[in-house]
Amino acid sequence: MRTYQEKLDSLESNSVWLFTKQDTDFDQAFKAATLFSEIPSKENTNIEDYFTNNHSRYGITTDRHRMLVIPQLYGLITKTPFFVRGGNYAAENPTEVFDKNKNLTIGSKEYNVFKTEQLLKIKIHAIIDTSNNNSDYNILPIVFIFNVLKVLKDKYNIDTVSLDQLYTYVMTCKSYSELDEAVAFIKDNAPISPYVAQFKSLSRGLTFIKNNIKLFNVTSTTISINPAFEDYFNKNFIAKYDFGDLHNQLVRSVDYTYFLHNSQNFNINLVDVPGDFAVEETTEKITVSSFIDENEDENDYLEKVDSIDERNINENVGKDAYKAEPVAVMQAGKKRKFRTNPLLGKLAIKKAYYQCECDYTHVSFVSKKTKKAYMEAHHLIPVCFQKEIWDKYGVNIDCVENLVSLCPTCHKAFHYGSNEVKAALIEKLYTKCAPKFYAIGLNISLEEIKKLYKV
Repeated sequence: MRTYQEKLDSLESNSVWLFTKQDTDFDQAFKAATLFSEIPSKENTNIEDYFTNNHSRYGITTDRHRMLVIPQLYGLITKTPFFVRGGNYAAENPTEVFDKNKNLTIGSKEYNVFKTEQLLKIKIHAIIDTSNNNSDYNILPIVFIFNVLKVLKDKYNIDTVSLDQLYTYVMTCKSYSELDEAVAFIKDNAPISPYVAQFKSLSRGLTFIKNNIKLFNVTSTTISINPAFEDYFNKNFIAKYDFGDLHNQLVRSVDYTYFLHNSQNFNINLVDVPGDFAVEETTEKITVSSFIDENEDENDYLEKVDSIDERNINENVGKDAYKAEPVAVMQAGKKRKFRTNPLLGKLAIKKAYYQCECDYTHVSFVSKKTKKAYMEAHHLIPVCFQKEIWDKYGVNIDCVENLVSLCPTCHKAFHYGSNEVKAALIEKLYTKCAPKFYAIGLNISLEEIKKLYKV
């Protein structure tokens, strides 16, 4: 662990968690997302004028359409690419989690559960980080702040922390692994950063928390856990889920997008004061995952891919997914397994216009979920070889470039066909995929892929 001086020396004036300086009221963001979802033909509408002319009808307190960045922050509207300043609202869409909850009444308990979940899913670096100062930060701020304060209270009887300490030693952390270090520095009353005034000016990091939920008591100088919510949140959320694993899952923008834009069913309410509550005793922490993990099979993956509504995605979200190092699910006594993101499979199918890339004349049945031809996403280079491919080429093969759209018959042929059938399929798809492979530095030959399939 570093000394506090080493920590202070590592900080710069922009090292703090960065958030927007705009109004981060969730209810206003929800109203703005509702307005946005009802804009007719976004491609042919001046969205700025439409927002200005209709905002008051929805109870929105500003006529500036730029506040749409706040519902993007909260996962109610897509934003692609996630961490780039500005954007083209005509290309964005309401997300699945918004569509699922758009008819809730603001202030109702059901709405407050939804609101709480979206706030809990906010990650640093946030999409509002327009200067890219937090590009290597991977923190869920509400969870992280609570855990630091909880450890200080339980182990050291420190109930209240100064905001100067919070900004210096908590809101400059980049990963969950720095939690013990932050606790130690605050416990020892280490000096605050000379940049703390800049941190407070730049971050506004507490604004979205204290203005939307009641988990913390925040004054002008201090922060503490609200005792009315402490046991409820700790037992029903913090003690329940494996957040170390979750942080590892959310490194790629596309993985965070899928997590943020889809319901995780946390069922936590940090707005209404909890009454009596039941706690389910668990022997192991639950893995929070939208993705396919070690307990699921290919059918789970295919079902999740088919369930994604293309109206709730921006197809550019899969850009650069190949760049991030894959994280393995480690299983004792078993071969390591790598998670796959169904959103990428849907993007591949959408790019192929719901046709079979082995043969565009192949006919499939109509999916009851998409109302389009049912297709299945297939990784041409199997994900079980993820480690070998990463070590050799530095490419994460859970990416759009390695995914193809197949009719069920062709997909089954990859698994159950003769070696001659598999070889023919590989050759045909390799011709289509090779240019995409080369574009991302995956200079793998046809023969190498055949060897992976043992044909």
